[in-house]
Amino acid sequence: MTPIQIIALIFCVVVAIKILVVIFSPKAWMKFAKGMWKNPMFGIIYFILLVIVFYFLIKEVSVVQILAVSAFLALLMGLQLSRYSKDTMDFAQKLAKNKKDLWKKNWFYVLIWVALIVWGLIEIL
Repeated sequence: MTPIQIIALIFCVVVAIKILVVIFSPKAWMKFAKGMWKNPMFGIIYFILLVIVFYFLIKEVSVVQILAVSAFLALLMGLQLSRYSKDTMDFAQKLAKNKKDLWKKNWFYVLIWVALIVWGLIEIL
């Protein structure tokens, strides 16, 4: 198996487990999720996994392909969130109340997106 296949396999298994747990015991999933999100190491682990997955992806596919898949996933997530539009908008408005705080908490992620967009545009154009 290639690293990309291993990543896809792990992703499929984790998502299948999540779906089964949510179907049969949503409370158990929420308990697990709350425990994860309370742990400050969770973000660091996510970042490390992000870098590892990106490293293997960029060896196999172009940044343009990664951005195209990102567009697909953004549409899929948007479709799901559209069913919860009131809650989603309430959350977004809560975040947007303090523009300075919003930027302070999210500048790093915005810079990552800007870098990916510029890289993608350079490859496309």
